[in-house]
Amino acid sequence: MTKRGLLLVLFLIFYAQTLISAPAKYKVGFSQCTTSDLWRQTQLRLMEIEMSFYPDMQLIVKDANDNSTTQIQQIEELLRSGIDLLIVSPNESEPIAPVVEKVFNAGIPVIIIDRKVNTDKYSCFIGGDNYVIGVEAGNYVAKILNGKGKVLEIEGLEGSSPAKERHEGFVSVLDKYPGIEIVKSVSGNWKEESANYIINNALKNELEFDLVFAHNDVMAREVRKVTQQFRKTRNIYVLGVDGLPGNNGGIQMVLDNVLDATFMYQTGGGLAIQTANDILNNRKVSKQNIIPTITIDKENAPMLKTQTDQIELLHNKIERQKLLLTIEASRNKTQSIVLFFLISVLTLTTALILMIYFSLRSKKRINQVLINKNNEIEEQNTLLKSQHEQLKKIDKELEEATQAKLTFFTNISHEFKTPLTLIKGPLENLLENNMNPVDVKKMYNIMYRNTLRLMQMINQLMDFRMVENKKMKIKASENNLDEFMRDVFDSFKTLAEKKRIKLSYKNEFKKTSIWFDYEKIEKVMFNILSNAFKFTPQNGEITIQVSKCKIDNPGLFPEEICIEVKDSGPGIPKEELPRIFDRFYHNGESKIIKSTGIGLNFSKELVELHRGRMSVKSKEGEGTSIFICLPLGNLHLIEEEMVKEKNIEHIENIALEDVTETQGHKKSVQQKAETEHAPSLLIVEDMPDVLEFIRIGLNGDYNLYTARNGKEGIQQVIDKEPDLIISDVMMPEMDGFEMTRRLKSDTKTSHIPIILLTAKTAVQDKIEGMEGGADFFLEKPFNNSLLKSSINNLLLSRKKLREHYRDTLDFGPPGDELNQLDRQFLEKLRKIILEHLGNEELNVDELASKLGISRVHLYRKVKKLTDMSVSEFVISVKLKKSLELLRKSGKTITEIAYESGFSSQSYYTRCFKDQFKISPSEYIKQNRKAV
Repeated sequence: MTKRGLLLVLFLIFYAQTLISAPAKYKVGFSQCTTSDLWRQTQLRLMEIEMSFYPDMQLIVKDANDNSTTQIQQIEELLRSGIDLLIVSPNESEPIAPVVEKVFNAGIPVIIIDRKVNTDKYSCFIGGDNYVIGVEAGNYVAKILNGKGKVLEIEGLEGSSPAKERHEGFVSVLDKYPGIEIVKSVSGNWKEESANYIINNALKNELEFDLVFAHNDVMAREVRKVTQQFRKTRNIYVLGVDGLPGNNGGIQMVLDNVLDATFMYQTGGGLAIQTANDILNNRKVSKQNIIPTITIDKENAPMLKTQTDQIELLHNKIERQKLLLTIEASRNKTQSIVLFFLISVLTLTTALILMIYFSLRSKKRINQVLINKNNEIEEQNTLLKSQHEQLKKIDKELEEATQAKLTFFTNISHEFKTPLTLIKGPLENLLENNMNPVDVKKMYNIMYRNTLRLMQMINQLMDFRMVENKKMKIKASENNLDEFMRDVFDSFKTLAEKKRIKLSYKNEFKKTSIWFDYEKIEKVMFNILSNAFKFTPQNGEITIQVSKCKIDNPGLFPEEICIEVKDSGPGIPKEELPRIFDRFYHNGESKIIKSTGIGLNFSKELVELHRGRMSVKSKEGEGTSIFICLPLGNLHLIEEEMVKEKNIEHIENIALEDVTETQGHKKSVQQKAETEHAPSLLIVEDMPDVLEFIRIGLNGDYNLYTARNGKEGIQQVIDKEPDLIISDVMMPEMDGFEMTRRLKSDTKTSHIPIILLTAKTAVQDKIEGMEGGADFFLEKPFNNSLLKSSINNLLLSRKKLREHYRDTLDFGPPGDELNQLDRQFLEKLRKIILEHLGNEELNVDELASKLGISRVHLYRKVKKLTDMSVSEFVISVKLKKSLELLRKSGKTITEIAYESGFSSQSYYTRCFKDQFKISPSEYIKQNRKAV
């Protein structure tokens, strides 16, 4: 041996002595409660063999002898003794669960072997899958019985998880074979005594069975013993579970024909020790470790027996060698023999360490490869996820952009339809009618204003398109900012006075000249101020303020001029502020203004052409501030963008007229018809030109009332009770759809016909209006003759309906002319009258109270629906009731008069003649002749 080899041996000897003499590092408690002595012995032997590889662990064994209470106490003792890890083979699933949770919650790892417990608070489980064993047994039974026979099942301990799971797996298979019947399933508590009693009792009671399935080999062996005593010939099958090695094990029982088959349920003892070492050394372990099972019968039992015998022989040899070494060590206490023994042991240990070392090294290398591979996969997954999120974001942005464009083109088409209506409609009127000169001039003015409005909208679209295609160029000149701002301020002064809005202008730098395109910045200011006036209510305030501000990071220009337009309107919701300058953006829920969604974006683009910037600051309920910042000097402009002469092209005054259109006419206009009893119409329209066009077209035929929006329209309906309503759809404050819904859902106003005028031609818009209760839709541009025809048809239809109800008092639907709410109202009124026929004090006030409306509204409602007063309606209902009594009751006229609610026969007769033009007695005679 070389010098280096000798040093290595001496080092290994010293290391071995250190290991032998050192106390165990970890204390491992084992609480077992097994089904048989053979199982217990096999379990402990495997654990002892495995423990020899882990000298730093000490195994403390506690045997509860199949008693759950004892097992709980022993586990408590192990916990108090300071164990580092607990291995439990539970007797029963339910009782052991609390103490297992207690140990686990104390921070001590818990390994469950062989049987499960009813908790998930443990480190890992090692054992066979009892359900699979049951399934294997069921399949085997079905095979040997050829799908027909009777089975006696002897289960394990009642309440234990193996017994329940084996039974469930067994039954799940046999349920598929209707020819196989489990004649009895009874708990044998894993004991051969219990199995003896069960089989004896079954045989004495002459229970018929072809096969016995016992949940362990011990009970199965007892079954075979008893059946052989009762039946001399072996004519039943006996199956067991465990398949343990050894002379008394299940494998030998199959070879000895005691069992027909057994199903191997390997002990988890050896694997439990390995797993305990991994846990104590902070290595990751699987929570569920299922040991596979195999079926042992005549075919494979000899091979398994040979293998287990060889393992047993090897184990015995090892045990004998250990015993011989122990005897030799005790006999020879000399230093040389001790040294020889230590070297022998050390050599074996060295070999084992080298094997473990190389194994761990290989394992580490494989693990590192797996870690690297896993990291690559994680990186790829992260990249794919990021790409997926980007694609989703892009898809969402594309969808939003497409929807925004569709909304924009829908809105702009609606905007076009209004001026087209006010050009086409007046032209038709001028061609068809002989109008007075005043109305003719008004029509010309309407057409002229709306022609300008249409031109302005088209110009704005063209400008917007140029900006979008980057073809818009600026022609900047040096201008006095104060003079420019005062021109803008003066343009809006009249509008401010009309709307009773305080408009103020502040500028501390009145002599400041800056370079900008006069016409384009004028468009920006008109856009911003128009928005401010649209959003600012009466008695509000709009402030224009000019100030200088320094740039944080100066480049071509160190300072800039900032123009702030501040209003006292409702403000912009916080979530909408980031998108307020987006192209085509329009708040679809806003009912305050009509908008195409390009104004602010277009203004921002024009400001940015000047290398300026535009921003917004707003708070709901406090108003909005728009900031326009333009750089001083001209270093930021290129030569092609500068001109010497000012480019001044003022905006047409029609822009301001558009701003005023929601406030430009009086709150309510009344126009009397030429005839005395003409129908009354309410026109709800926010545009003065449209209102004037309709008014002229209906001139002289109706009593006209007007309102600017749905909110005012509802109030006018309450005050004036019109015969019919004509309403626009898109209006400020409350649109036509919402007004229609409210009027048609209110009993007091549900009977009033409503015609909606709209530029919205989509099917869903019509559906929304019809569901709200609208009676007729008229699309813009519309013809006044068609409007008048629609009005007359609706009024005539309501007149015929009133005559029908007046003459028949039949409130069933004769057609679709009356809505359900009105029918319910009349039917309810009729029932109240009939329920109070004997109440002579029933009057209009009491009827109104019972219906939940005012006396005035009751009168108006009944009159509009039936063309009768409330008193006439009450008398008609009573007379209708008396007709039935006259035909069928056989009572006298006096009796019928009182029963129908009349105070006297004479009054009844007079009313009857007025209504039906004959007397009650004549009606009786005619009715009898008819019969």
